[in-house]
Amino acid sequence: MAQFDIHTAVTNAIIQTLEAGEAGQWHCPWHRKGGSLPVNAKTGRAYRGINTLMLWCEAQSRGFSDSRWATYKQWQEMGAQVKRGERSSLIVFFKELCEDEEDGRRRVVARASYGFNASQVEGVPEAGEPLPASEWLLPEVFDGFVERTGAEVLHGGDAAFYQPSQDRIVMPPRDRFPTAHGYASTMLHELTHWSGHKSRLDRDLTGRFRTQAYAAEELVAELGAAFLAAELGLEAEPHPTHASYIGSWLKLLRSDPKAIFTAASAASRAAGYLTSLQSEMAQAA
Repeated sequence: MAQFDIHTAVTNAIIQTLEAGEAGQWHCPWHRKGGSLPVNAKTGRAYRGINTLMLWCEAQSRGFSDSRWATYKQWQEMGAQVKRGERSSLIVFFKELCEDEEDGRRRVVARASYGFNASQVEGVPEAGEPLPASEWLLPEVFDGFVERTGAEVLHGGDAAFYQPSQDRIVMPPRDRFPTAHGYASTMLHELTHWSGHKSRLDRDLTGRFRTQAYAAEELVAELGAAFLAAELGLEAEPHPTHASYIGSWLKLLRSDPKAIFTAASAASRAAGYLTSLQSEMAQAA
């Protein structure tokens, strides 16, 4: 029997969704209406990194609208019961190994766990009220989020991009975007790029991905924007360059089963960093 490889299993699942997108038959699972992060039903903690992406994919492919997940045992501990015949979904957890004697670093290894969505369970507690739709709640709430990062943002022209040489974000005027959420998603994408500057997270993917580093960084920015939009209760919409990158992301994932883990982890770190700036700026004010 072939040994189960969690990295290959997760990567193959993501590749299937991207292949459908390449054929024009797909709505990207991280472009979500009424955004929300998947959460553990028992602990209330949001899943991070690769699990966010995997559970979004599962929810989309299987028609789950509830964001709550838990293992079979956790549902039982809450007095609920998984329905007979329901199929579980893969959830990754990372186990820390003993410290390496040679370089003193701690090693972690990915392990497989399995969970069920609240839609698959009987006796589930009532979910809280969903976040209300927020079209132009954005100038009031979102603009404050951007301002508190301290990023320099210049509005003008027709293209959105982060300019490393000037360490600034260039955005088209807000009225060039069909929706407020499209503007917000694009800004979050560029803020994720901005977070990788040497003076911040110092995210240099060239050593890890070499010639595919540009595609990897774009995937980090795409996922980082989606994670942040979900945390803010906004709808993630495609970045203007999204469609052109699907082919390069497929090439990256097919050549490296661990690439999506690295990208999702870097995206979560970027989202966490940008969120942490909110409290830092508030305390400094």
